[in-house]
Amino acid sequence: MEEAGIKPPKKDSTILAALPYILSVMVGVIIYLIAKDDKFSRFHALQSIMFDIALMPIFFLEFIIYVILMITIIGAFVMWFVILFTALAAFLFRLYMAYSAFQGESPMIPVIGKMALERI
Repeated sequence: MEEAGIKPPKKDSTILAALPYILSVMVGVIIYLIAKDDKFSRFHALQSIMFDIALMPIFFLEFIIYVILMITIIGAFVMWFVILFTALAAFLFRLYMAYSAFQGESPMIPVIGKMALERI
């Protein structure tokens, strides 16, 4: 992943930057609104919010396919594993991003990161 090149001004910034990846969109919105002078925290908060918004249609589509495949037990069972794999992959990616933010790094998610960098 490409690096955004933003460095934390203080140690508290790394904690604020890691929280939105772990907790929720609401925490990301709060940090984005509160940390006006901290570009590092704002970047990670906005990137986390945009990542969550990007995941919503994926999970919605998986749910629709799951409901359709409920006709066959095997199809629904297989789709359940697809949904579980997607959720696990998203969770592990969030942990990686939170760890990177806590270490003072600012990796950019390919499309989302550039959009977040323009808006901080």
